[in-house]
Amino acid sequence: LGNMLTDERGCWILDNNHEQAQSELALVRINNGHLESIVIDRTFIDEDGTRWIIDYKTGSHSGGDVEGFLDREQERYQGQLERYAEFMQALEERPVKRGLYFPLMGGWRAW
Repeated sequence: LGNMLTDERGCWILDNNHEQAQSELALVRINNGHLESIVIDRTFIDEDGTRWIIDYKTGSHSGGDVEGFLDREQERYQGQLERYAEFMQALEERPVKRGLYFPLMGGWRAW
């Protein structure tokens, strides 16, 4: 948490002035007869009216190629965040952006 409070992006993510800012948002739906549940680490609507779904990753990376590491992590977690976006898009009609935030290293990927 200390790292997030000293990082510009971390402060932006935690800003409670965002519309509908929520942490640990639990959602449940029925999909093809099966109950599905998720917990979104952080979500809010930004000043442009875009819904953000942000997942925190506590991992870090030592050594070189930090950008490559972040690219691989985005690829690794893309399916998870796409699923979260599907849940939100069933509830509201607005653009949805997804983000991975690595507080230990200030790493960020968004799409």
